[in-house]
Amino acid sequence: MQRTIVIGNISLDTIHRPGHLPVRQLGGAALHLAMAAARAGLPAAPASAVGDDLAGLPDDPRLPSLDWTHLHTAPEPSAAFTIHYDDTGTVTAVDTAYGTAEHLTAHALQVIDHQPETAFHISCRHPLDVPAVLASLTERGCSFSLDFHLPSAPQLIPAATPWLRHATTIFVNAEEHALLTTHAGPRPCPETVVTDGPHPARVVLNSRPQRPITPPAVAVVRQITGAGDTLAGTYLAHRARHLPPDAALDRAVQAASRHTAHMPLTFPAPPRVPS
Repeated sequence: MQRTIVIGNISLDTIHRPGHLPVRQLGGAALHLAMAAARAGLPAAPASAVGDDLAGLPDDPRLPSLDWTHLHTAPEPSAAFTIHYDDTGTVTAVDTAYGTAEHLTAHALQVIDHQPETAFHISCRHPLDVPAVLASLTERGCSFSLDFHLPSAPQLIPAATPWLRHATTIFVNAEEHALLTTHAGPRPCPETVVTDGPHPARVVLNSRPQRPITPPAVAVVRQITGAGDTLAGTYLAHRARHLPPDAALDRAVQAASRHTAHMPLTFPAPPRVPS
């Protein structure tokens, strides 16, 4: 299968949930999405900017086999997000320090310039200059998919609208889908994947909703971030195998549910146990 370059943040996240101790973990859409794609068989390469604190990621034994060619390191600290959730799993506050992510746009444009025949996925998050990246991809005729994140979607969906019709697939949650429809109409691109937390997910093909897929119940939710990115990466991998959209979504929904049941990737990594 053709390799996919995932442009987005890799970060150090501190997660606060009611009734739980704070957890410091690896995060970022580019990491979660690329890992899920790789686990589902799609060669994936994160294109991200990190600091020396995460320069050792390629050697982390907990991560699947990824192509780290496009991991850019800079002297500042890596992006860091402190995320607060309520009892329902809804984000109530986010504290942000972008750090090396401020270099992501320049790095992404350079990667696109040198890889015009590669497929791309764009995680549309601040501080990425989304219009510049999408314009570059479109001018070069690159195949690309993209996703949004609710805290920044009200700004980035309108900014991205001129290029959305060139995307192969757009991933949004229910609230983002309402914004997408407002700004880009009912058919922003041929294929839109709409998720809604524990509620059914669906693919919209040429403005026609397909059969909804209901996520399985998860007895214990151990991690609350990265499920949407896991779904997107898994879906892209199975669509690259030419599975029909409903079959790809079914596998993607299952993978996202399993993700929430796994322990998060705490940082720093635990020491290796001698064999």
